[in-house]
Amino acid sequence: MTGGQRQRKPSIDRSNTTSSKNSSKSNGRGGSGSDNNRNPTNDGHNNNGHNNSRHHQPRRDRSNSHSSHNGSINHSPHPHHHHHNHHPRKPQSKDKLWKGSLNVDVGDSVIVQMVGVDSHTGYARVDPSCHATPDALSSIPILKVIEVMVDEERRHVARTILEKGLHVETSDHYPPATGLLDLGAVWLLNETLYAAGENAHARRLRREDAMDTPEWKDMTLRVHYHPERFFVAHERDWGKYCRGLLLDGCTSAVVGGRKAHVPMTMLPDAKDGVIIYENNDVGLAVLNKPGGMPCYSTITNHAEDVITMYGAALKQRSGCNDQSKPYLSIPIRVETEMHGLVLAATNKAFCHYMTTQLESKAATPDNGNHHVGGVTKTYRCLVCIKHPNDIDRIENMVNRTIEHYVDVKSPTPKTFKRNKPMNSKNDWQQCHMKILSVGSQSKNFRAACVSSRFSDSNDFTLAHRLWGPNAEHPAEDVGAQFVMQVDVRLVNTTGHRAPHQIRGQLAALGVPIVGDEAYGGGVCEMRMHHHMWTRMAVQICRLEFRLPEWEDGEEGKRTLVSPTETENGEEDRNKCIFHLNTAWWSEYLVDYERHMLQGGIDH
Repeated sequence: MTGGQRQRKPSIDRSNTTSSKNSSKSNGRGGSGSDNNRNPTNDGHNNNGHNNSRHHQPRRDRSNSHSSHNGSINHSPHPHHHHHNHHPRKPQSKDKLWKGSLNVDVGDSVIVQMVGVDSHTGYARVDPSCHATPDALSSIPILKVIEVMVDEERRHVARTILEKGLHVETSDHYPPATGLLDLGAVWLLNETLYAAGENAHARRLRREDAMDTPEWKDMTLRVHYHPERFFVAHERDWGKYCRGLLLDGCTSAVVGGRKAHVPMTMLPDAKDGVIIYENNDVGLAVLNKPGGMPCYSTITNHAEDVITMYGAALKQRSGCNDQSKPYLSIPIRVETEMHGLVLAATNKAFCHYMTTQLESKAATPDNGNHHVGGVTKTYRCLVCIKHPNDIDRIENMVNRTIEHYVDVKSPTPKTFKRNKPMNSKNDWQQCHMKILSVGSQSKNFRAACVSSRFSDSNDFTLAHRLWGPNAEHPAEDVGAQFVMQVDVRLVNTTGHRAPHQIRGQLAALGVPIVGDEAYGGGVCEMRMHHHMWTRMAVQICRLEFRLPEWEDGEEGKRTLVSPTETENGEEDRNKCIFHLNTAWWSEYLVDYERHMLQGGIDH
């Protein structure tokens, strides 16, 4: 309930209810409405990767816009299986859609119908055929229907806990009605159009829509009770610069051979900032993205992503009103699990420039470096070593180009092979990776032992700091004896699947990334402030590109173009180099190294 008002507890009418347990399978509705897609490189597919929680979650939809937009719902066998279905649907009656519904009397003979209460996604409407007066029907706001659904869902969760003894994380995973609206986990669908086999025009709702009273004879709510949560988003200050820029050797931003300026008014306070560099003239920003949060919103969460968090900080700084919002896009995709340097476009001109670069120079090698749209990225990974001989084997691959073929249409984990299968109808894409260096950054040791069989508390501590404290033998659970840091760069690739290629190629070499559950690296759990999220030991640690330049065109229109090439020996005033010297696991390795050196043990 909201507003401090006491309301009569709804009574439950089960006379027209078969079994709510099966209602989600009989309603014949699923699919997803999606926001307006502002990502210029989006290929229309969902992100692949792990969920933020260990619980089963709906599949992510890369919904990219701040604003709501019409989408569609599609037929699926279960309401929380969301996928795009481009095949025409057959019309069906509304009665069939609501077969087996759970009915709740909310007063004045108004009946709220629900299906899918036993899943993570439910549907609800005010029954237009109930015996309530037209005034009573038209007075039921969206918030009231959501509250009834949330109340019934929590009863179902409580019964499940008591009957099966399941563990549920914090209550934040099951937000109240207003919390679901704040997260963007509620959608309004035109069921009349859907039943007719047409586009349902799904629209994401916000808190300001809470007291709206739609035409319930046509409209239905889709509520994601258990939305994906990305709590790590709240651990950073999205309007401040990264603290590492003030520390020597930690984080660097060099533009035109000079250290980039950090405004004194935007230094971090209690929380560390994410901004590495901003250029308002060109329209770009470089951010230090935390791992475990997406760049764009998902179908169940429109509040805890890079676009939303940084966009809100830009809006607050610029003083925009509620209706206008700063332009923001991320031209080069970065997976949810990855952390590190992310390039963002803060105006349409730079976004168009990067899109053009991606289309024309997506696979442009330069002395073995990886360029995506003129951008060179280096990745730092911590990998699992299952046998001591693998340390030498991987070290011998330094500065060598490693080739694999990936079946791009295979499910996660994708299939990677050293040789392209003959006579195969699958879409095998060639990918290359170069290992730049191995071992700790201090070069005092190559690999750290994480096995518990040597009875060394230092090894045991490192394993639990990496994978979390819950497992008794976390390293043994994934078959790892050591962990080793490697810096890699992709070569001759389009970049759209670059992060996935790193994960798959390292796993194909027998050294999966720590925390990459899909490819055999286990699960790294991070707990803070009563919340838990997972993270993967892969970081975009270096970003290099040249600033574009403005060029005057016809009718006074200015466009961004590639900068002119510099002469030999001339300083490149357009060259930008951004570097992160530490990752989330760096502190663990430094502590391990210190204990090893104090004990006189050299790995």
